[in-house]
Amino acid sequence: MKRRHLNRFQIRRLQRASRRTRILLLAGALTLVAVSLLPVVTGRTTPRWYALESAKQANRHAQATNADAWAPGDLRQAQAMLQVAMVEHRHQELRILPLRDFTQAEALLREAERLATRASESALAARQSARDSAREAITRAAQEVGKSVAFGDAMHLAQYDRMMLTKSRIQLEEAEILHRRGLYDLAVTRAKSASSQAVRVSGRAAQAASRYTDADLLHNWRDWTSETINWSNRTGGRAIVIQKDKHLLTLYANGKPLKTYSAELGYNSIGNKWRAGDSATPEGRYHITAKKPVGQSGYHMALLLDYPNPDDRRRFEAARRAGRLPKNAQLGGLIEIHGEGGRGKDWTKGCVALTNADMDDLFGRVMVGTPVTIVGGDGNGGMFTKLVDMHRNSSSAGLN
Repeated sequence: MKRRHLNRFQIRRLQRASRRTRILLLAGALTLVAVSLLPVVTGRTTPRWYALESAKQANRHAQATNADAWAPGDLRQAQAMLQVAMVEHRHQELRILPLRDFTQAEALLREAERLATRASESALAARQSARDSAREAITRAAQEVGKSVAFGDAMHLAQYDRMMLTKSRIQLEEAEILHRRGLYDLAVTRAKSASSQAVRVSGRAAQAASRYTDADLLHNWRDWTSETINWSNRTGGRAIVIQKDKHLLTLYANGKPLKTYSAELGYNSIGNKWRAGDSATPEGRYHITAKKPVGQSGYHMALLLDYPNPDDRRRFEAARRAGRLPKNAQLGGLIEIHGEGGRGKDWTKGCVALTNADMDDLFGRVMVGTPVTIVGGDGNGGMFTKLVDMHRNSSSAGLN
């Protein structure tokens, strides 16, 4: 009886031990399952498709903004980071589910997106800066070309300068086209070239026109004008004063302006006349020596002047002796005030042209012997004076 009881007790102990073991095994299994399911529950095993597509989209946007041209360094960093992130993401996809962890891949994708966004912003900023710089260069070039065109409209430019001015205008148009096409660096290059050439043209023109602001010449011209007006006032006679700078012919009577006419000059109006063929209108004190009515002049009607006078001859001979004129140069003559003007530009070979209506009016108001004084100007408000002042002011602004 006692032996059978002990066996039963042992059996129960064994049974209890077996239950504990099963419980422990079950608990261990449940724990293992829980641990295995934890990454799934927390989402670490879930692929980051949205982050992946967002990073790719940011990269495509950077390329669309031409970041490869405007922010190449930033774009390279973004693309490199995207490649690293994609490799990591793919690596996690290939692992068995419980072992996957896309946390690092997500962080890399977010960084790739950030770098791509930065590349886009840098590209847009660089493009806008280049665009603004190109527009500024074009604006400066337009100002310089406009100034040179103003000189070209007001005076006769040498053939080389006319060619340079034409070239600068073409380059300015090219700069505008390049700017519209987004080729800002090339636009700046064209604009700067146009500006540089225009500055050289206007500089040489301003140098030639600077005689209209020369103190000694202005003093002489003012004296000539005053003497002519005083003569008219003293004698009661009529006299003509022609101001080349203002393109005006003023008829005086009794020392007072009686009538003013717009005048056109020799197409080389900027300079004084030195010799035949230079197409410049002479500066000096002359008289009308003949009146040519309709039929006697090729330009409606004309008033012939006594050019060259003794002062012109002395000046011509001195220039030729000094070597400033060729030895075979001729002094020339046949300077008139005539009709067929009103063309809006200086075009004669040295004469002064009025409209036919003005010529009819003037012709009846003067006579042979009427004094005619031709001066460069008075330094106040003339065309050439304004151009020289404009050039000086713009040059000073450029230095500042």
